[in-house]
Amino acid sequence: MSETIKIFGSPGTGKTTTLLNILEEKIKEGYEPSKIGFFSFTRRALKEARRRVVHKFNLSDDDIDYFRTIHSLCYRTLSINSGQVFKGERVKEFSELVRVEMSSVSEEDTSGLSVGSKKGDLLLFCDEVARSSERDLKEIWKELECDHSFEEQHYFSLALKNFKREKKLLDFTDMLDAFLEEEYIPKLDIVFVDEAQDLTTKQWKVIERLSESCKIRYIAGDDDQAIYKWAGADVKKFLSIKGNVEVLPVSYRLPKKIHGLANQISNRISLRQSKEWSCRDEEGTITEIQSIEDIDMSKGNWLILARSGYQLNKAESYCKRMGWFYEKGYNEFRANKYVIAIRSWIALNNQEKISYDELKKLYSCLRTNVGVKRGFKGLKNIETDIDFDIEYLRENVGLLAEGEWQDILEGLDPEDILMFESLVKSKDIFKNKARIRLSTIHGMKGGESENVVVMSDISYKTWRKLNTEPDDEHRVFYVAITRAKKNLFILQPETKYSYDIR
Repeated sequence: MSETIKIFGSPGTGKTTTLLNILEEKIKEGYEPSKIGFFSFTRRALKEARRRVVHKFNLSDDDIDYFRTIHSLCYRTLSINSGQVFKGERVKEFSELVRVEMSSVSEEDTSGLSVGSKKGDLLLFCDEVARSSERDLKEIWKELECDHSFEEQHYFSLALKNFKREKKLLDFTDMLDAFLEEEYIPKLDIVFVDEAQDLTTKQWKVIERLSESCKIRYIAGDDDQAIYKWAGADVKKFLSIKGNVEVLPVSYRLPKKIHGLANQISNRISLRQSKEWSCRDEEGTITEIQSIEDIDMSKGNWLILARSGYQLNKAESYCKRMGWFYEKGYNEFRANKYVIAIRSWIALNNQEKISYDELKKLYSCLRTNVGVKRGFKGLKNIETDIDFDIEYLRENVGLLAEGEWQDILEGLDPEDILMFESLVKSKDIFKNKARIRLSTIHGMKGGESENVVVMSDISYKTWRKLNTEPDDEHRVFYVAITRAKKNLFILQPETKYSYDIR
């Protein structure tokens, strides 16, 4: 490996765009796309990278086979089939063996770690963090302050190891280990890495192995936004890599006041790369509020951020009461069965047709023998590739319901009905993207909005860590306030456990 260029980009400075521009220039210089590796945690960045080079240079997908997530690269290089992966039915089989409830499908987030809230999911998460960060299991168990005993954790981890060995299965962390042991790995001329601050220790080893024969590599990230240490991310490795440093100079997102506050918070971080960067000319606003109800969110786009999910409950209740268009999870509104059922019922009564998937959601909200005849609710033996109008449904698919959606849908509480009535009146019910997003700070990294509300309350567990390892929380709240493009609202603490944003 001859040269490493480290690109540090503060929020809104365009790290991914910078990498994509360099990528295009390197292809113009004559580098073979098939010998370029572009690795990112976000599928959005990978999709854009693929789209740009395919369109501009008339390439096929085979020409850019190494534009992947790290786990996808390992999966492909090892020629693994889906039956060899510890997921789905295999997870269910293992959970029954160890008698611990787990999610039936092992999902993958940006770090390749399992997600879920059941006890078995947490046991698995602890095991994966220890392996991906190459640290002692007991040390990780203590650090995560797990509710289960270490004896339970040790038994689970040993049983999991034996189960995978006997069944010849690999999980995402195993794939990294297997890749590192492979004799043949892709020989790349250029390696691009985006969001480098989120790589785990083991993922860094994969990048180092891929970089052995490359001529140049570009590693982009922002150590100030390294908020996944608890999930195994190794920001120290990112900072310690030798190379030429470039700092992207301008944030196209932040106005002056929020930029100033961002610098105040980042300067509290003890371990970091120093950066000089500027912002937009617009002033922006920072407003301190005592209650979420002090804000009028009837217009514009809003992002409400909290350190923990339970802290969003008051904001959610406020949005419901006011009848504002909001969602709590990613694409939650578009997937909400009541939203789809209301849309479908309105469409049917306007003599329009609905799809099978829409019909399925509608019928799931109707009461048997009241809204739909017995035997039809499950839609067995119904054609799935046609559209349905209301007459056809009454004659052939057992539809009984009549009247307004408020009268026919079951399971809606009065607060929900008031909210949906407001959304129908404003026609927001027919949109797929909510004006107001409610999220934890970790769940919104990479997002942005014109108006951002940040709750300063933190849990007692987080407050204790703030007093012993403050860098982690400085980074979390740095990420939170830098989502704001125009107006930042700081919700003052309701408890004695809080982060002092200002």
